[in-house]
Amino acid sequence: MSSGASRMEKRVVLGVFLASAIILSIAVAPSLFAHAVDWGDGLPSRPTQHLIFEVTTDKQAYKTNETIVIKMNITNPTDSDVWLNFSSGYQFDYMIISAGGQVLYRWSDNKAFIMVLTHIKISAHSSYVRVFHHTPTDYPLKPGRYMIEGVVVGYFTGSTEIEVLD
Repeated sequence: MSSGASRMEKRVVLGVFLASAIILSIAVAPSLFAHAVDWGDGLPSRPTQHLIFEVTTDKQAYKTNETIVIKMNITNPTDSDVWLNFSSGYQFDYMIISAGGQVLYRWSDNKAFIMVLTHIKISAHSSYVRVFHHTPTDYPLKPGRYMIEGVVVGYFTGSTEIEVLD
């Protein structure tokens, strides 16, 4: 057998091996990672209708140029853990909306997010909290009334009102 034919045989064997490995990983991956990954039905690992989502701020009235602390709280009052699955690192967002309904600021604008499947586990009878600090350098607010709308991407929206004073 010539050296060229031997190399060809090795390449064929390697190709068959790699193809088999790829097919096996595609077949086995869903069962290995099903606990943490949404495999296309668009639904969370458990129903979220019993979860409670609240958006609050550290106070109702602010002075101009004061930092606003925005808290998003997801509470799981059930006896089971709940996993929220996301298709990227983009899990939360907030918007500041004028009294006239215009979106003045969206936290996620001009941001890039990691493109990897992510998840949040909310244990039974517990909460998951995400806190944002909106500063005047993010977007300065003039005196007036505003709506802060919080978003858990793909799951919940909630809002609270604030007032900015002179």
